[in-house]
Amino acid sequence: MLQEKYQRAVLSIMTGILLSILFVGLNVLIPVVGWTYEALPDFTGKKLTGTVKLKGKVPTPKRFNLVLFSDPYYCGRISDGKGWRISPMPELGEHAALPGAIVFLEDVKKGKLGNTSETIIQTKNCVFLPYVSVTQLGQTFHFQNWDPVQHKLEVFLTSKQGAQSLFGETLQPHPENRKSDFLSTGQTGRHQAGTEIQYKTHKSGILVFRCKLHDYMEGWSLVLPHPYFSLTGKDGEFSLADIPPGTYNLIVWHPLGQQETIIEVGAKHTSHIKILITPNSPTIYAEEETANNPFGIDLVGDSSIVPTAELQKWEPRIENNLGAGS
Repeated sequence: MLQEKYQRAVLSIMTGILLSILFVGLNVLIPVVGWTYEALPDFTGKKLTGTVKLKGKVPTPKRFNLVLFSDPYYCGRISDGKGWRISPMPELGEHAALPGAIVFLEDVKKGKLGNTSETIIQTKNCVFLPYVSVTQLGQTFHFQNWDPVQHKLEVFLTSKQGAQSLFGETLQPHPENRKSDFLSTGQTGRHQAGTEIQYKTHKSGILVFRCKLHDYMEGWSLVLPHPYFSLTGKDGEFSLADIPPGTYNLIVWHPLGQQETIIEVGAKHTSHIKILITPNSPTIYAEEETANNPFGIDLVGDSSIVPTAELQKWEPRIENNLGAGS
């Protein structure tokens, strides 16, 4: 009993610290997205293509002690094999190409018709999928829980005044999903989606998704009032079509950091661009394990947190290699 009270007290303190650091960091990353947009039927314009690569040293990812949160054995199916979950980090491509970064134009007044596709956010193996997404203002998020455990979703909007809570809802598991099926010998579990929860976007800006029960779960989405955005592919490539000719602030955003570049789009101006982004975000920060960590796996008296879904590894990138090459 004393051990459980101690664990809850530690968890409460850690959660407060993580939230304060996370949301202070978010204030640095906010692009200006307060403009309005006029969609024009049959509009055609110019095309911009490019690549995004990472330059500089990638910070050490945050690590979370699984025994301090709910469902350590099920969620620990993705862990480092020592009872820790490592925060999501991008899988860099050749020459430090950055996938999953959002590239968009600032302050486009009018142009092509908007994006009508909906955004699906899944929780699977205690991970928000996708980690980074982008959508247009007025579209609906569809949250689906594919885990056999409950998640308490929280949606925040970043602002200069701090994080604004927009939405919160419990994501229930499918009634036929059972943790024991995923933890038993033979791994017979089959992921099925529970009841879907929907949330319609009504404010533009950077959103962060969290689970109140599992602090290591985070997802990001950028909500824009216009359709001039792209998510970089595995080789860091992106494409923006039907852009009205003019001068724009081109912004690349990722939880690791952001980069802004002034470009001119037109017959004799920019049609392809290479962008280097330096990790400059305090939302990902180092936390080294102490030599005598009092909050380790021994806290629950069991060492059976086994990474059967993914064994996480972290090897620091060599700074001189990042951003090299063509």
